[in-house]
Amino acid sequence: MITADGPSSTGQIAKTARAGTKTSTPIAESPQSVSVVTGAQFGKQGATSVSSALRYEPGVTTGSRPGDRFDSVFIRGFGGFGPNANYVHYWDGLRLPAGINFNVPSIDPYLIDRIEIMRGPASVLYGSGNPGGLVNLVSKKPEEEASHEVFTRFGNHGRAEAGFDFTGPIDGESQVLYRLTGVGRLYDLGFDHSSSQRVAIAPSVTWTPDADTTLTAKASYTRDPNAALTNWLPALGTLQSNPNGQIPYDFFSGNPNYDPFSRTQATIGYEFEHHLTDAWTFRQNLRFMHSSSEFKAYSVPGGGSAWASAASCGGIASLCLGRQSTHYIERFNALAIDNQAETDFETGKLEHTLLIGLDYQQLDATSTYGNGAVTYINYRNPVYEGAPNIRLTGRQDQVQHQTGLYVQDQMKLDNWAFVLAGRHDWSSIDNRTVNLATGALSGSDTRDRAFTWKAGLLYDFDNGIAPYASYATSFDPMRGTGYGGAAFKPTTSQQYEIGVKYQPTNLDGLFTVALYDLTQENVLTTDLRHTSTNTALTGCSSPTCQTQTGEVRSRGVELGAKFAITDDFNLSAAYTYADVKVTRSNVTTTLDKTPTGVPTHMASLWADYTVDTGGLSGLGFGLGARYMGSTHGDAANTDAMKVPSYILLDASLHYDFGNLDPQYKGFELAINATNLLDKKYVAACASANQCFYGTGRTIMATASYRW
Repeated sequence: MITADGPSSTGQIAKTARAGTKTSTPIAESPQSVSVVTGAQFGKQGATSVSSALRYEPGVTTGSRPGDRFDSVFIRGFGGFGPNANYVHYWDGLRLPAGINFNVPSIDPYLIDRIEIMRGPASVLYGSGNPGGLVNLVSKKPEEEASHEVFTRFGNHGRAEAGFDFTGPIDGESQVLYRLTGVGRLYDLGFDHSSSQRVAIAPSVTWTPDADTTLTAKASYTRDPNAALTNWLPALGTLQSNPNGQIPYDFFSGNPNYDPFSRTQATIGYEFEHHLTDAWTFRQNLRFMHSSSEFKAYSVPGGGSAWASAASCGGIASLCLGRQSTHYIERFNALAIDNQAETDFETGKLEHTLLIGLDYQQLDATSTYGNGAVTYINYRNPVYEGAPNIRLTGRQDQVQHQTGLYVQDQMKLDNWAFVLAGRHDWSSIDNRTVNLATGALSGSDTRDRAFTWKAGLLYDFDNGIAPYASYATSFDPMRGTGYGGAAFKPTTSQQYEIGVKYQPTNLDGLFTVALYDLTQENVLTTDLRHTSTNTALTGCSSPTCQTQTGEVRSRGVELGAKFAITDDFNLSAAYTYADVKVTRSNVTTTLDKTPTGVPTHMASLWADYTVDTGGLSGLGFGLGARYMGSTHGDAANTDAMKVPSYILLDASLHYDFGNLDPQYKGFELAINATNLLDKKYVAACASANQCFYGTGRTIMATASYRW
């Protein structure tokens, strides 16, 4: 029940992952930081999004922008939203594409079997990407043994859900298997006018015509008619004391007559595997995704004061909050394909697993947008205006291509394990911007090549202790131009990592320690030599010219532990120390400062115990604590913008009624509570005008039946 060594994760301690090597490699034998969150674990913890499923993992920061519209995940201090953001999400080994601005896909956790986290640069196998690492979502797939599940869930904040998950053989010989998973939900984010809805369905079919060939065809459809956006609020009244009183936790800073965000995404693809010979295996994974979204929102203006003057707010300053309406209509079509050839052979005493791959990604995206006027609202007595009539003033079209060729050799010699990999990428970004009022056209074409590589060494002692060391590099192409219209070069990263893994021989568990030094170069920083806001004159892609002389360094220590004291008592613990600094910048106020939203310390502990004897047999309890250290709310790290640390408690209670009476076998009731004590806190700030309250107490009751 506890161990999940294969691709399916029915237990809470996984021992194998593909994310770090694209081969089925034991985590204890991989010379890099890799961990897995199984479906059993994040299910018992009551996760309702991918980001919330990762909140007990070392090195991973979630919750800085609460809500389910976007899965905000930062790894080792890197992540984000918008143009040139370092997205970390992959789905079944293929990168999840992201649109130009706010058209970012979201995968429902009920469709996911497990989540694999690889920390550190991963370009050598995946191409351009986040230097901090990646999160690979592994889908539920058809299984040979028939099983069925239905569930319903209710909770506070208007939550109501229902879902189903069916799998099994279609034919009598189990050559054709199916899986059909679906979920629908209604909920809100705990503040006024934040109702959200979702429906998602994912069918898949696996065909195995012979022992050497497997083909799994997959599709998915997700519709979010409305996904609420976390309130954008100023620091004054949230993080800082406001003489007129603090902004209420349930205050809605947007406009209920205008604010809905809608998104529709659909995918179709397949995973193919064929054993050419006893030594060679060929795999091909392909996915096509279409996504369209309409973003309507109000946000605090980025420049100047967020507050109305006293004269325009009944004679009271710092009472009427300024917000600007915005409108984005976006869509993209994306194709990703990964071809792999894997073989095992020996050269003397040296055992090899050789992987050769060729992958390709294409993204065709469009964004049409416009901004409205700044309006003001009294946060103590809000009166919402009618829906604004926003004129769409611009359109951005973007086409991206990336082709990569990679080779990896995993070698073993007695207790030694080595890995050496290299990759060459060819990428292009064609970007065009049209002023819809004047017809003026501007844009840039970027062509890049990059070579990335990694090397790792591990020694596996007979007692289960395995020290390791590794080095890895990555790159990520940049959109936009600097002075003179020169296209930006890709950012590059390199990381040194040493660590120790321990898989006890007499205990079901996995313990990890990782120390790393990660540096990202070619980071954008303000161009102080060219300050004109006339983009036609400067050739820059933004009014404030930027240049690539910046650098960010992340150093830290990560400790992780997942183990079973008994078959019914599981523990998960994590601690993170991260020293993230801007080590090069043209803006002196940000030099040697920590980027916003990055904590120095994080820690978590989760325990789950199920009674297996006596009258309470089948009754389970879960309790967790999460500590998030203080973060900085502005780039200059001023004391007035320091976000305090906080501790949140989570709890669960679950009971399997099959222990009460065999006729109730498969029926289970669970109650989950996150932020059990309903702590009111500021989750993070990105500037004096962009602060976000954390999610309040959420309680859910789930009834499920499996047969």
